[in-house]
Amino acid sequence: MRNCIKSGSLILVAVLGVGASYFWAEVPTRGTPSLKYDSATGHLKEVAFDSAHNGRNDSVAYMDGTRVERIEIDEDGDGKVDRWEFYDADRRLQRASFSRQHNGVLDATAFYGADGEIQRVEISTAGDGRFNRVEFYQSGSLTRVEEDTNGDGRVDKWETYATGPGGSSEPRIVVAAFDDAFRGSPTRRFVYSPNGTLHVEVDPDGDGIFEEPAAEN
Repeated sequence: MRNCIKSGSLILVAVLGVGASYFWAEVPTRGTPSLKYDSATGHLKEVAFDSAHNGRNDSVAYMDGTRVERIEIDEDGDGKVDRWEFYDADRRLQRASFSRQHNGVLDATAFYGADGEIQRVEISTAGDGRFNRVEFYQSGSLTRVEEDTNGDGRVDKWETYATGPGGSSEPRIVVAAFDDAFRGSPTRRFVYSPNGTLHVEVDPDGDGIFEEPAAEN
């Protein structure tokens, strides 16, 4: 999911209007976009264009005149939308939704701040419409994760991340905590050192104090 977000970018829509051209930016489209206008107002409503440069219009920008409201993209050319992008009045990307299985079913949404940085991603791990995993980002880097693994509506898995060794931007997991009793707080956690060694701690009575697990006889 993180790779998908990193590789995704705003699509360039070149809309050739009467006396003006409007651009949203990164790579040029091929051919002439297909335009639709509101019959009552004359405002531009839709722009279909070829973002994959294969001669087929695979993306549609939904417009309010010169303002783009959302873009729907068929990334693999199978006729189903794989990505939805939503923009604010200042043409800033607010959120981007994805069909990770490329089946037309929305199963992940990334939310962006006013600075364009990703803030969090909500994911339906089973693709069933229940968004049970949330990834939190800071300065574009994953910092923590909360997940409901059993579908009871409560978080029972927590992950904490830190910047990789040597200042690498690739985050590494430092703590993974689990609620095996589904009580609402962790019963055990794995603590990872920078060199990759693993330390296990438990909190059997739920007081928030972790300790070494009892030795087995």
